[in-house]
Amino acid sequence: MKKPFNDQPVEEIAPEMLKNDGTVLDIRLKYIGDEGLKFISNDERFANLKELNLERNDLTAEGIKHLANSPVIKGLVSLNLERNDIGDEGVAAIAQSSNFSNLKALNLWKCKVGAKAAEELSISLYLSNLITLDMAENNLGDEGAKSLAEAASLTDLKYLDVVNNKM
Repeated sequence: MKKPFNDQPVEEIAPEMLKNDGTVLDIRLKYIGDEGLKFISNDERFANLKELNLERNDLTAEGIKHLANSPVIKGLVSLNLERNDIGDEGVAAIAQSSNFSNLKALNLWKCKVGAKAAEELSISLYLSNLITLDMAENNLGDEGAKSLAEAASLTDLKYLDVVNNKM
């Protein structure tokens, strides 16, 4: 498997980075890639995760699908995917997965998402608990902004960042 930024394989570094009795994993800037996320998504040591920070890890929609279909990680409250190229397909995987039904904070800053991603979030049956949604620095456009503004399922949303989205 590809080694992360610090030259340790993800199988070693991820368990070492678990905090707060296994509820927090901050593995930002380790460049674990989709295969690294696949490992984390299937390892029982991560079953109690509540907060997962994957900022800047060379993730694509493929990696997000591993997380969305994880038999282990099902209780996340906070997910940071900042600066990963997950695109609309990755956001759709999140929006369509019951694994994210407890999610209260989702960071999609600069994840190369567009109007389709906003639409997926706005019709999701599983993201009704979201309180914070960061979608800044993407390509939502007017259509994406409208989808979010009219979302019947995002009624608990208290913070929405859509700055620099070509609106």
